[in-house]
Amino acid sequence: MLFHTPSFLVFFVAYFALQIAVPLRHRLWLILIGGSAFYAYWNPWLLWLPHLLALIGWAGALWVAAAAGAGARRWRLAVSAALLLFPLLFFKYTTFVYQQILRPVLDTPDWSLPLPLPLGISFVTFTMMAYLVDCYRAVYPVERRARMVSAYMVFFPHLIAGPILRPRELMPQLDRPRPALRVNAVPAILIFTLGLAKKVIFANQLADPVNRVYAGGTGLTSLDYALAIYGFSLQIYCDFSGYTDMAIGLALMLGVKLPNNFSRPYGSASVAEFWRRWHKTLSFWFRDYVYIPMGGNRGEPWRRLRNVMVTMILAGLWHGASWTFALWGAVHGACIALNHRLAGHAKGERGRVARWLAVVVTFHVVTLAWILFRAADLGTGWRVLGGLFAPVGDPADFLSRNAYSLVLLAIFLATHRFDNHAVLRWGAARMPRAVLWPVVGLVWAIAIAVDTGGPAKFIYFDF
Repeated sequence: MLFHTPSFLVFFVAYFALQIAVPLRHRLWLILIGGSAFYAYWNPWLLWLPHLLALIGWAGALWVAAAAGAGARRWRLAVSAALLLFPLLFFKYTTFVYQQILRPVLDTPDWSLPLPLPLGISFVTFTMMAYLVDCYRAVYPVERRARMVSAYMVFFPHLIAGPILRPRELMPQLDRPRPALRVNAVPAILIFTLGLAKKVIFANQLADPVNRVYAGGTGLTSLDYALAIYGFSLQIYCDFSGYTDMAIGLALMLGVKLPNNFSRPYGSASVAEFWRRWHKTLSFWFRDYVYIPMGGNRGEPWRRLRNVMVTMILAGLWHGASWTFALWGAVHGACIALNHRLAGHAKGERGRVARWLAVVVTFHVVTLAWILFRAADLGTGWRVLGGLFAPVGDPADFLSRNAYSLVLLAIFLATHRFDNHAVLRWGAARMPRAVLWPVVGLVWAIAIAVDTGGPAKFIYFDF
């Protein structure tokens, strides 16, 4: 069920009605049943996976807490973490390791894992890893109730594609639920509507010019390649931040506050700043559970470089089992390392002028790196990058074919700086309802009008 489809609307109305009817003391059971039904809609045969991971995390945390000494706690943590990571490694990376590493060396027959990638496996695994490690570090108390850990895992707004939650961000809210009818629904509706607009009006409409170029269509000009490159930069942001906006809005309607996952990332003045604004829950996950334990920015320069590069390559491979994702992570790692070397420069008035230039440069570095993220293989990536040097073709014909996409790009670039939930909350508090609801209705009407029928799934569902 996609958040912007009629089937999900039916599901959510039924769920909300049950939330009103079910006593607060039974809210956890509603979350468990509702989240399980939501996940099973995609593939009921894989429903066991999130519950198995929740069971491993719950039992692992209890096992670690019962250890007598520090050495035993570390050993039990390692075993529990390995059990949590095994399904992710098996489903997502078995084919890659065999095809790209073992097969060329062993000269074995072609083969791939004949099983589908479970939906959201990367997100649910990292969610439970956060719980296990935070309990080990005594950042969060060990939870004795298995149903609470399972509810933390399968709370449906964040279940498929995040945000990746720490236990302190969700479990206390689930333990002390708010009455369903005491929720201020206006900010929730506005945030959901913002996500709907990003996904349907922007991301979905840019899919065709992007797909045409990456699929290797005929008669492509350098302008077509440029539109695909810039268009994907917009598409992936609007697609993923649109999903998380809808998730945050839905959770707010249910009385739960989720952390914001994006903070206008294309306004960043460096790649390091970009990662503090883009997919923040993943960035902070890798910072807290990989980068800092490796040593962070301490030690000799080569160690700091190693820590950054290993962290970002792993972040790239988290997105997909492909050399393109590994190289994408390495490019970002190299840029972040360079940012660290240049930190402290460009202060004062000259710094403010330089920031605008830095934002433009960073945006283009990130946009060009997205080519590796989108390309099916390195050959496709080089072809798309080289397409910028193809013949220009007829500009009038290009404009007539892509006027709507170009308008979307212009609107996005002009309004990105205002893409902030605080602006929506201000509007919810200050704007007259006679103005607010017609604007919301207009956005919904446009989304329905431009929707092509078979709604595209969210890009991050593949991760």
